[in-house]
Amino acid sequence: MESGVGLTLEVGSTTVFKWTDANTAELIVWRVSNNSLFTGKKNTALRAFELFVKEKRLEGKVTPSWVKKKWENLRQKYKDIKSLSMMGGDPLVTPWKWYAVMDQALSGELTMAHSLLSNLSNLNNLSSTSSPFPVPVSSSGQDGPPAKKRKEQYWLAALQELERRQEERERRAAEREEERERRAADREEERERRAAEREEERERQALDREKKREQELLTRQERWEMELQAREERREREYREREERRDREAAAREDRLFKLLETFMSKQYNTN
Repeated sequence: MESGVGLTLEVGSTTVFKWTDANTAELIVWRVSNNSLFTGKKNTALRAFELFVKEKRLEGKVTPSWVKKKWENLRQKYKDIKSLSMMGGDPLVTPWKWYAVMDQALSGELTMAHSLLSNLSNLNNLSSTSSPFPVPVSSSGQDGPPAKKRKEQYWLAALQELERRQEERERRAAEREEERERRAADREEERERRAAEREEERERQALDREKKREQELLTRQERWEMELQAREERREREYREREERRDREAAAREDRLFKLLETFMSKQYNTN
C-alpha cells in the first residue's frame, strides 16, 4: 500500500518492509552511478539490481525483480510526463516530486548525487506533498488567472493526448489481433487446401494402384489363357503326330505282310 512517504510491501497480512522516499532516492542515484553495469545483454539488469539489493542490505526485504520494476515505473512515468511537453506544456509545473531529479539523472546531468545521499536521512520526515529535491516552478512566477487557465488547458490537452494514445494503442492492438486472426485463417485455409490436395493425391494414387493391379491381373489372365491354349494345341499336335505315326507303322506292317503273302503264294504256285 502507498503511504505518504513510501511504499509498504506486504506478504499476506504481515508487513515486512516499508519502501521510503529515501530508498527511491538511493535507487535513482545508484542506478545512474552504475550505468556501466547495464549493458543491455540478457539478465544483466537483474544481476545489477541484485548487487543494489546486497549493497543496500535489502536482502529478504525486496527482490531484484521488484527493484527492477520500480525503476522501470519511475523511468516510464518520467517519459510520459516528458512527452507531454512536446504538446506545448511545461513539464516543470507537474506535481510529481521525482521529475526534476529523474530529468537530471536520465539526461546525464545528475550533479547533486552527493547532496542527495547526505539528505537521505531527512527524507522520511517530508510530507506526502513535499519533494526531496527542489522542483522548479513555472517561469511565470505566481500563478495568476492566466497561468492557472494555461495550466488547466495544458492538463486538459495532456488528458486528451493520453486518451488519444490509449485509443491508438487499442486500435493498433485490434489491428494486430485482426491481422493475427486473418493470418490464422489463411494458415488454416492453407492447411485445409494442402490436406485436400494430399487426400486427392492419395485417392489418385489408390486409383492408379487399383488400375495397375487390375491391368496386371488381366495380363496374367491373358497369359494364363494363352499358355493353356498353347498346351492344348501342343497336346493335340502331339496326339495327331502319334496317330499319324501309328497309321504309318500299321500301313508299313500291312505292306510287309502282303509282300510275304505274295511271296508265299508265288512259291506255292511254282511248286504245283
